[in-house]
Amino acid sequence: MNKRAILIIVIFLAVLGFGGYKLLALRSGGTAGLKVIATPISSIFLNDKLIGKTPYDDKYTSGDYILKLIPEGISSQTVSWQGKITLNPSVLTYVNRELGTSELTSAGEVLTLEKISQTQAQLSVVSQPDGATVIVDGQEKGTTPISSTEVTAGEHEVAVSSPGFTARTVRMSAVVGYKLLVNIQLALTPGQEVTPSATTSSTTTSSEKQISKPYVVIKDTPTGFLRVRVAPSLSATEAAQVKPGEKYPFVDAKEGWFQITYDTGKNGWVSNSYAEKVE
Repeated sequence: MNKRAILIIVIFLAVLGFGGYKLLALRSGGTAGLKVIATPISSIFLNDKLIGKTPYDDKYTSGDYILKLIPEGISSQTVSWQGKITLNPSVLTYVNRELGTSELTSAGEVLTLEKISQTQAQLSVVSQPDGATVIVDGQEKGTTPISSTEVTAGEHEVAVSSPGFTARTVRMSAVVGYKLLVNIQLALTPGQEVTPSATTSSTTTSSEKQISKPYVVIKDTPTGFLRVRVAPSLSATEAAQVKPGEKYPFVDAKEGWFQITYDTGKNGWVSNSYAEKVE
């Protein structure tokens, strides 16, 4: 059998309660696999198109996508999740989310493979929050983000931890010629203080305040709120939440994002897909 035709299988085994999952290289070069697990069961939107509900497993054209999970049939206190994912050609990307009452109490990981030219196996780890400690097979490798570290082919255990957050551990098999990309979000340890939403920091809401132009007005969203992030990125940590109709002072703009002052002395970024700048 032609070795290039053999399926490359990588097994991920998360210690925190979910079972074994596979990332595999598919034979069709332009095809990418997507597997999504979520707790609780959630509707799945890919580039704002409803594609089904969790658990989900299908194939798509490789490329960058916006993945959104909206929990079904539960209390509205459970938040949705949205993030940018890259479906690499001939590889299955695995997404697992544990949705909590806020983004800070939610956790999960996005796992995928990236073909590399080197004749070795590599590992890359990023996390929310940044600066988390990474331990591979019991040995500390530094703090996130770790862009690339060489590992031997075979099974490894990767643990990510940060003070005040619940650690997560993932078991995985590294494959020669591939970089294993691990993006982990840690949840606040129960009992830790959660950042309040911007709308609860004052008895007068932002829509009632007189705000000088230019300002940003929040538009309707599928979830009834819009996340304020610490950086202009869907993977950045949530700082607060704002609601449709509210107005906030405009600070700056980057492609796809507005920076606003959401509370006294506090700036953050909101997606301009659900916000409008008023001059």
